[in-house]
Amino acid sequence: MRRNLAVALFCSALAGFAQQRVRLAGPPSVGQFETAEFVFHVAQPRFRNSFLEADITGEFKAPDGTVLHATGFCDSVDGRVFRLRFAPEQAGRYKYRLWFRGGGIEQAFSGELRSDASTAPGPVVVDPEHPKHFRYLGSGKPFYHLGFTAYHLLDPSRTDAQVDQTIDYCVRMGFNKIRFLLTGYPRDTDRRTSRDVEHGVPDPAKRPNYGAPAGRVNPLPAWEGKPHAYDFTRFHLPYWRRIERAVGRMREHRIVATCIITIEKQDLPKEYGRLTDHEVRLYRYAAARLAAFDNVWWDLGNEHNEFRDKAWGDAMGSFLKAIDPHRCLRSAHAYADFWYAGSGWADYIITQQYGDEKQVHDWVRKYDSVAMPYVNEEYGYEGPDDKPRHLQNADWVRRNHWAIAMAGGYATYGDWSDGVGYFYTGDPGPGKAPAQLRHLRSFFEELPFPMMRPCDERISSGFCLATPDILVFYLPRGGSADLDLPAAATARWYDPRTNAWRDGPALRPGKNQVEAPGSGDWALLVRNTGARPRA
Repeated sequence: MRRNLAVALFCSALAGFAQQRVRLAGPPSVGQFETAEFVFHVAQPRFRNSFLEADITGEFKAPDGTVLHATGFCDSVDGRVFRLRFAPEQAGRYKYRLWFRGGGIEQAFSGELRSDASTAPGPVVVDPEHPKHFRYLGSGKPFYHLGFTAYHLLDPSRTDAQVDQTIDYCVRMGFNKIRFLLTGYPRDTDRRTSRDVEHGVPDPAKRPNYGAPAGRVNPLPAWEGKPHAYDFTRFHLPYWRRIERAVGRMREHRIVATCIITIEKQDLPKEYGRLTDHEVRLYRYAAARLAAFDNVWWDLGNEHNEFRDKAWGDAMGSFLKAIDPHRCLRSAHAYADFWYAGSGWADYIITQQYGDEKQVHDWVRKYDSVAMPYVNEEYGYEGPDDKPRHLQNADWVRRNHWAIAMAGGYATYGDWSDGVGYFYTGDPGPGKAPAQLRHLRSFFEELPFPMMRPCDERISSGFCLATPDILVFYLPRGGSADLDLPAAATARWYDPRTNAWRDGPALRPGKNQVEAPGSGDWALLVRNTGARPRA
């Protein structure tokens, strides 16, 4: 009898020990839109691969009764530390339940998280009142998108100080979104042996790494192992912590961090496979680590049309939406056509198209009937050429960006000045257009841009964007143009190059002819002051 009792007590003690092998540390409160981090400490991990053998999930019940589900992630190679992150968007009390399963452990935790009301702007979301535009969820203020491309921002050859320099440059120049890669290879199979393989190639577009200094662009080490022989079951934790640091630094400056999960270069997507466990694991891990930062957006894949199809986009987009409890906007970068206007997971349009002012303007107008914001992520990088192509000079960059805005769209800049791929290396470049695009953002932020609609029929040569009482006319080549006005109005000329204003012409209801005050492109801001003529 005593022996049976001793055995029972021993087994009970073992069961109790097994139940206590995981200790949870979590905050009692956090600010609205801030990140609450729950840390699971495993006393005696028994994992062969902690990235594969543990499942951390959470359920959060918001003050209004909404239930949100989150997933955690492994943050130590030996399986001693796992984390789950959650950012509350409502003020009040959240009740939560968390589960740890794996390594012979199944343990549940419950508690309450207080979300303190905040004046923080919160994440950028699609404006429900003006669905072709963005606004901040917390403050409700419009967000005028001005993007910057820095693919290899987190290249191993770049220090954290250099990453900060790029972010600080974007702050100075008015860029409020940075798009960068989470994974990818450079063109690392080039066999040329010249000491200057990049700059020895006349055509910048054909240089192995778009004109980057030799040795500067390396594979982005998202996994353990070596390029073309990665272990896709184990993530390289120091690299992911660098990503978090950069995203956090962008958040401090209210810069959106568009995380491009993968890219077509060197067939990396083929190596981990289409809709395989490896691919799903990558997207799940990225969402678990980063989605609770309220400045994160997702791009499923850069130029994903080169390695995936629409069915893949719908599958992975829906998967990402299902595992992300936060309002991280989602899209996918391809070329001229956006495949996902009718897909429930997609939040905004991405295209890549470059041409003259009318072409880039008309490509925005092509999606007039689609209730999504439009972003041309690559309308041509700044380069040496005086024509609209992938490398175009600062004048073309400025005019094209204005033409996109005059259709109610948004765009992203990249610098390829002097044939050096700054947009690829992630470095600030010497381009002249950024200072002028900063003026563009300021110009439209002073106007009710989300309420303005294209009215090109009101100008004979150029573009018009208007509300009933405010009209912006843009003359990309200056010169003269005929305007058709709904009422008497006052007008001022705006110089997109210098941010300078000049008095405009006297305008009457109906037909008017105006002449730009100088060469180059000009905008005319018109405000109605009188009664409208009869229809």
